[in-house]
Amino acid sequence: MHKYDVTVIGVACCDIIFHGLPSFPKLGEEIWTDGVEVTAGGAMNTPAALSRLGLKIALATPIGNDFFGQFILSKIEEEKISTEYVQRLDVPYPQVSVALNYDCDRAFVSYAEQSKTEPYVKHLRYVIEETQSKLIHFYASSNPEMTELMKKTKKRGLKVSLDSGWDPVTLRSEQIKEQIRLADVFLPNLKEAQMITGKEDAREALEELSKITSTIVIKLGKDGAIGKWNGKVFESKGTELDPIDSTGAGDCFVAGFLYGWLKEMDFKQCLSIANYCGGASVKAVGGYTGAPTEMQLQKHLLKVQNI
Repeated sequence: MHKYDVTVIGVACCDIIFHGLPSFPKLGEEIWTDGVEVTAGGAMNTPAALSRLGLKIALATPIGNDFFGQFILSKIEEEKISTEYVQRLDVPYPQVSVALNYDCDRAFVSYAEQSKTEPYVKHLRYVIEETQSKLIHFYASSNPEMTELMKKTKKRGLKVSLDSGWDPVTLRSEQIKEQIRLADVFLPNLKEAQMITGKEDAREALEELSKITSTIVIKLGKDGAIGKWNGKVFESKGTELDPIDSTGAGDCFVAGFLYGWLKEMDFKQCLSIANYCGGASVKAVGGYTGAPTEMQLQKHLLKVQNI
């Protein structure tokens, strides 16, 4: 049994990303795009970004014996993420997302196999009982089993971080509020925070969420981030960028924040590092392709300190 800085709980997928579209496709028509990238995504983005920052990372994800599964597994190994908690299935388990990037935005067509949920949850019970991680990173779910897994994690005395993901059913559920309560830090984006709280204004949404748990970070995209910790509100401005692909930017932001948080840095610096990592990711096609290394981050921090 190995020791890790973070174990990430979530399902990785194969991302097929079309970019440089001249227009958005219409029914009955064909368009040609400037480029296409195939990479791993979903729950792969945050652990890959964390691993590049020099942390020891494990990913607990189901992997099928089909082409998609073997491709995802190769990417996990390529990014030096531990496969100790990968659940290897003897059957196909396609998890695929096609992204169409157009005019600084994107649309997705995704497929996720749902029939293996119970075996995966059973596998996660084992992971939670056995892992020697400092932190377990979860994605919110309307499945009560995920709430129970978070409770087991807390009983073991391990830290819990929670990302929400865009699932309206989950965001409107009672389960997510219980999961937020269990989290040591909750990191939604603004749209997710708005749906959970019913508040349009970022500060009002932050205040509502802080009634549930004490440490909140709301991702604001190019506008940076706002957070609350120990009763105090913090803001960190984003930087003006010419984005190539915003897929995974929020996941890389989370990785940057957790990197600083685990190293017990000042909360505002954690937000600043998160913004840097999220901003770096949009300069390349793919969820974590542009995620910076620890050396690149250190160079950035030195540059900022010298300004």
